[in-house]
Amino acid sequence: NIKFQNTDINKLSLREQTEAIGFIIQSPDHQLVTDKVWHELSFGLENLGLSHAQIERRVAETASFFGIQDYFERNVSELSGGQKQLLNLASVMAMQPQVLVLDEPTSQLDPIAASEFIACLTKINRELGTTIIITEHRLEEILPVSDRVVVIENGEIISDDVPGRTGVNLQQKNSGCFLSLPAPMRIWHGVASTDETCPVTVSQGKAWLKHYAATHPLHELYSEPKHQTFGTALHLKNIWFRYEKHTPDILKDLSLEVRYGEFLTIMGGNGAGKSTLLSVMNGNIKPYRGKNNSDKELCLTLPQNPQVLLSGKTVWESLTEMFDKATQQSGAFQRQLSETVGICELHHLLQRHPFDLSGGEMQKAALAKLLLLQPKVLLLDEPTKGLDAQFKAVFAGIIAKLTTRGTAVVMVSHDLEFCAKYSHRCAFMFNGQLVAEDTPRNFFLHNSFYVTSSTRMSKGVAEGAITPEDVIYCCTGQKPHDEGEDTRQYEPELPAIKKGSSKQKLALWKKITGITGALLLLFGILENMGALPFLPPQNNPLWLNFLWIAVPVVLMMVSLGSRSKKSIDIPFEKTKLSKRTVAAAVMILLLIPVTIYIGDTFLYQQKFLFISLLVMLESMLPFFLVFEGRKPQARELVLIAVLCAVAVAGRAAFAALPQVKPVLALVIISAVALGGETGFIVGAVTMLVSNAFLGQGAWTPWQMFAAGIIGFLSGVLFQKGLLSHSRGALCIFGFIATIVIYGGIMNFSSLVLSHAEMNRETIIAFYVQGLPFDIIHAFSTAAFLFFFAQPMLEKLERVKTKYGLIIPTTKYYGN
Repeated sequence: NIKFQNTDINKLSLREQTEAIGFIIQSPDHQLVTDKVWHELSFGLENLGLSHAQIERRVAETASFFGIQDYFERNVSELSGGQKQLLNLASVMAMQPQVLVLDEPTSQLDPIAASEFIACLTKINRELGTTIIITEHRLEEILPVSDRVVVIENGEIISDDVPGRTGVNLQQKNSGCFLSLPAPMRIWHGVASTDETCPVTVSQGKAWLKHYAATHPLHELYSEPKHQTFGTALHLKNIWFRYEKHTPDILKDLSLEVRYGEFLTIMGGNGAGKSTLLSVMNGNIKPYRGKNNSDKELCLTLPQNPQVLLSGKTVWESLTEMFDKATQQSGAFQRQLSETVGICELHHLLQRHPFDLSGGEMQKAALAKLLLLQPKVLLLDEPTKGLDAQFKAVFAGIIAKLTTRGTAVVMVSHDLEFCAKYSHRCAFMFNGQLVAEDTPRNFFLHNSFYVTSSTRMSKGVAEGAITPEDVIYCCTGQKPHDEGEDTRQYEPELPAIKKGSSKQKLALWKKITGITGALLLLFGILENMGALPFLPPQNNPLWLNFLWIAVPVVLMMVSLGSRSKKSIDIPFEKTKLSKRTVAAAVMILLLIPVTIYIGDTFLYQQKFLFISLLVMLESMLPFFLVFEGRKPQARELVLIAVLCAVAVAGRAAFAALPQVKPVLALVIISAVALGGETGFIVGAVTMLVSNAFLGQGAWTPWQMFAAGIIGFLSGVLFQKGLLSHSRGALCIFGFIATIVIYGGIMNFSSLVLSHAEMNRETIIAFYVQGLPFDIIHAFSTAAFLFFFAQPMLEKLERVKTKYGLIIPTTKYYGN
């Protein structure tokens, strides 16, 4: 149960929740919705319905409070990551929430931007009295200003205390979360000084260490370990690079050598050229001056955005897509995959969609994908962002194993603590140049500002110490256990999961058939549109114009025909029809045809728009009957609206091709994914709205009913298990439904609207006359289903799963 001021949060209106509770997400770019800074500040206020004067006053006050008036009128795209996140914070605070919830807001910011952001949060909490709830992995600065720390591990709260007591609680429970605590707290606990107050800040830690050194003799720090390297892996000499001819240089006369078996970390502020340097190393961009003599064989890069490496419907498919079926089934690959999945802690994520993972989980999945390729040179761009301290130690162990095997690892990072503890060599980049490089201890001891918390704390007391482990050794003479060493054992077999079929290459004859079909289809479309002066469509019979489209589509379907029987992977459970569904069926099958007939007979086609709107209301009635009882989420209604919009756009896009329409295919897909009532409303709304562009007429209500009934029937048949969810079955159903249902209704409407004498002969004549057009329409519906049913249904299932939408085949109709 979640309560806000002793009230169940579900009982609050959406407006009350929006005004009282603010929310900031991990990625600054994902929360921005407008193009200008001032637009972003006013967006939430406009949605709350405030007056212009109120909005203007709040925007001005907020911009001044957060100090963003200097870039008030700039484009959002021109801001840095820190400025974007500050803008998100200001936009939320403009609505004056009582509680502010933040999900790792500094995970994608550099240390300086993160420090400024946390200082702003402290200001909000202290001066405005706003309650702040924040989840974070970077605790050096946020913990000292926190009133209370809640630690969650494996879904349970293991500590809920003030910052000073949190370390004691975690150490008593031997929790891996202890590694996330600030350096002063870890050093204090490592020295076992439990008789004094635990220091939380660097200044408190320095005062405690001075007192400890005055009463205890300190040990001389051990020498830095030496690491064996061999051969040159990367060699850059006098590199100059710029992105545009007349823009400033990003890299300036830069030289660097990296050896196999070495772990080099590169630090520096945003805009120093670090990511550009990695792109030069792997050969993605070429310098305009200088030499790159690097070994680019199996040189792989983990970029800042791991999404670019992840694909497929599941993490499993993303990991295995690079290997053929024979390799996947080999024992060596299975063992390697099991170990990689184990060390990257992905067992419970293998069936999740890669883009549904958190930032840290995406980093793990992308890293695992690169490790499977066994790189000789591994380039890492901010790999530790979003990772907790416990996995950072495991990650360091992975790097140690790679370097031991001879892999060269280069990492760009803002994580000073990680670089100081695990790297073999550190470098500092400024203004496109490497201005300093040395062993970690020498590097940080010669810096004044770019230093670790341990260095600040121990300076003048325990000289040379740059990590908590160094300080603890100086105090106790005991070298702590190396958390980077991964001693876990992994099962040789992977957990039982559904393994997606590996992608198989098409046979040569299928490739030729598919390419030929695609070229002929382009020719056929141009011919039907009259774009070929030497072959005007009006000079050809209808069947020939149809064949120019049908034959190439058949060729393309044959080239992919081996997949047509593949079952589309969507949830299904056969259930009984609910009373609401039966009532909706009766209403649709009886009331709407009567409405159309009465309107055409007694209003003499003069009120077709009125009839259309009446049919619209009647089709909406069962829709509301079903949806009203379960309070649909706004995103569900938006999803249905988007499907209608796509269908309208599809009909308009193919308006030039007679009877070639994707509408019925999209209606069937909507019904199978979201239920019969949704299928009906998508069909009816699509026909009404699209006719606003193509021309309304007395035929509009007939088209609405015909398309709607196909959608409703599709959902009911699928829910009852009478319609298989294989691509081939959907194509056959679409072909038959288009001819029998849509063609049958529209041919009958032509007879009614023409006011011809209704007898057996005229009915047969109208149906025979319309059959060629119905066949073309049916064929195009089957073709659209063949190519688009599987990806669209899978996408809709993912959307339903991600956003918790009701699945009609398992819950919707059964209630």
